[in-house]
Amino acid sequence: MQAITSEDFEHIGDDTAVTVVDFWASWCGPCKMQTPVLEDLDQEYGDQVKFASLDVDQNQALAQKMGVMSIPSLVVFKNGYPTEKVVGYHPKAALKKYLDEKLDEVQA
Repeated sequence: MQAITSEDFEHIGDDTAVTVVDFWASWCGPCKMQTPVLEDLDQEYGDQVKFASLDVDQNQALAQKMGVMSIPSLVVFKNGYPTEKVVGYHPKAALKKYLDEKLDEVQA
């Protein structure tokens, strides 16, 4: 999973159909639980889904611009455009099912 900053963000999703950006903070307990789940999914999906993480404390203006009010927040991009936001901790099985549905939509 690639750590990104506001500068990297403008090109997020340019190179893949589905991208997930994890908005998190080092002090956030649920964020610490979500990170290993996302790292596992990153390995499983390979090039199908790109995963990135953005520290909201270091990128406050971007988090605000993206409407991130609670963390962890996963912003899903399809073909370079933000389409959905998933807020809170989610177990691996639930995120995998969700991402499989997003991939099916893109491929349809």
